[in-house]
Amino acid sequence: MKWPVRLAVVCVASAAGCSAGSSGSPASALNSTAPHPERPVLGLNLSAVHDWTREWAFVDVFKTSRPWVATGKGAGASGHVTDSFHVPSSGWTLLSRELEGHYPPGMYVACWNGSGQVDVTRWDVTRVTRRTPGRLEFEVNPGHGGIQIDVSSSDARNPVRDFRVWMPGFENAASAFHPTFVGRLKPARILRFMDWQRTNDSPLVKWDDRPKPGDARYSTVKGVPLEVIVDLANESKTDPWLCVPHRADDGYVREFARLVKARLAADRTVYVEYSNEVWNWQFGQTQWAREQGVARRLGDPEQARFYAERSMEVFRIWEEEIPRHRLVRVLSSQFVNPWMTEQILGWKDAYRRADAVAVAPYGGYEHGDPKRAAATRTKSVDALLDELAKEVDGPNRELVSRQAAVAKKFGVRLLAYEGGQHLAGFGGAENDPVLAKLFAQANRHPRMADLYRSHLDNWFSEGGGPYVLLAYVGRPTKWGSWGLLEYQDQLAADAPKYRAFSEYRKR
Repeated sequence: MKWPVRLAVVCVASAAGCSAGSSGSPASALNSTAPHPERPVLGLNLSAVHDWTREWAFVDVFKTSRPWVATGKGAGASGHVTDSFHVPSSGWTLLSRELEGHYPPGMYVACWNGSGQVDVTRWDVTRVTRRTPGRLEFEVNPGHGGIQIDVSSSDARNPVRDFRVWMPGFENAASAFHPTFVGRLKPARILRFMDWQRTNDSPLVKWDDRPKPGDARYSTVKGVPLEVIVDLANESKTDPWLCVPHRADDGYVREFARLVKARLAADRTVYVEYSNEVWNWQFGQTQWAREQGVARRLGDPEQARFYAERSMEVFRIWEEEIPRHRLVRVLSSQFVNPWMTEQILGWKDAYRRADAVAVAPYGGYEHGDPKRAAATRTKSVDALLDELAKEVDGPNRELVSRQAAVAKKFGVRLLAYEGGQHLAGFGGAENDPVLAKLFAQANRHPRMADLYRSHLDNWFSEGGGPYVLLAYVGRPTKWGSWGLLEYQDQLAADAPKYRAFSEYRKR
């Protein structure tokens, strides 16, 4: 899970910049997407794909399954099967786990190739209604256990493989995406795929390393295939915000850009960012960037200077492949550190090759500080929200203003790549159940919608551009309440953050 990592940082941010006067550069692509006062541009970050992900995006739910756990021959040192297309002589996997009943009920269909014994009988499965070679129909009454697939034997000469598990009514559907998932994205004009791509600590280097649409599952460390990501942007009519893996070589970057150009609808713009939070020492990409900066003898801060240099190299490749009017080049920095933003934009005039600087203007981080936990846990929900409101209109707005001034100085736009409330314990405070309950209650309180509206009002009035909220759907845990929705089919009336997001553009 990413939340424990995120909670140890002060705030998240990203920075990108480009001067309208860049030599040989046309007017910024952001000019066409700049928000009008009455219709600000909002977007959403999607959550990483797991068997327990509450965004049930795919009608083939096997794409979200966990790795096969071997119970017989074929188990590696980890107990998992290494070949995602084959299974051991015996093993099991889980789908739709721990969703508290919030996924579609009805008749599911499991299909596979090969010869062996396959059963789907555990947890939320009530009965198998039909069995034929390579196919099972089974009924599901959604609960908390999910769906378990068991393989008790598999022919080594023709192994069981290529599983698909179709949600009710979607066998071999034309679209890979569930209509409820797509429909509730409708208020978003941008989708950021950082977590779908599993950008943090990404192992991808060569183009052949990338995930493919035919992969058995998209819940691996490689993330969701780029083809699938672009297809979602086309179907949802949103602009994709894509992250280039930090270790990707130039060949990967070029093929990445070519695929997007070939597949993305002609009326869509693509936001391109090199990695994610390459200032955040919780992530491997920051340490790697520092090592590269040291090797290049760039000087302090090495990670920031390498980040700026490599971003420029990545942008140059994209510029050669995609028309400039369809491309938004994004650098990233830390919201609470305008000095770092200046270092990144100013290093070798990086701002001249970028279009925007993006930060993550979270609020409420300090309430999860273990030094304040004893005092915070005694507050009422209203008292906590009162303090958060003061921050929204005080220090948070001031930081937005300072970052906007930096963006204006370098002639670039200011974006938010993430943002929202940051009520979550860290440094041990996450283990305080009273604190966690208080934070969850605050996120569910109707006043949270008003705080989001005020925060967005401040952002846009201080000069901020498109704002991409974190996150679409997520279950409240001790690590925080990050989802605008707690589950995908939650009523908007019960989801104040989603309601504020979905209604804001209508104002």
